[in-house]
Amino acid sequence: MRVAIIGTRDSGDLTVEQIIPYIPQNCSEIISGGAQGVDRLAEEAAARLNIPMKIILPDYETYGRTAPLERNKLIVERAALVLAFWDVQSRGSANTLAYCVQTHTPFKIITLDSPQSKRGK
Repeated sequence: MRVAIIGTRDSGDLTVEQIIPYIPQNCSEIISGGAQGVDRLAEEAAARLNIPMKIILPDYETYGRTAPLERNKLIVERAALVLAFWDVQSRGSANTLAYCVQTHTPFKIITLDSPQSKRGK
């Protein structure tokens, strides 16, 4: 099963050890977007579990400023399951989850404490 791991770039105190339990035993590939934060932790989880990793980078040459959103669609289309480690504020993650709903792709949201809430904003 191909599993996409997405989420906020500011993952706060989230660790790879907290991500690993959510990855299904039958995961055959981890897919992510190559950004900072959750995407980097996904890469580390794949390495620790010896699961192949597919990084889908934004194609700015083709899509310009909408490249990250187009990349997010490709991530969802490749995945059988999307795990979203989300602070409920990241617009990119919200966009990706909306595309999951639109395409009927299964997803699970794991909510994170946002840095703003920790600062009292």
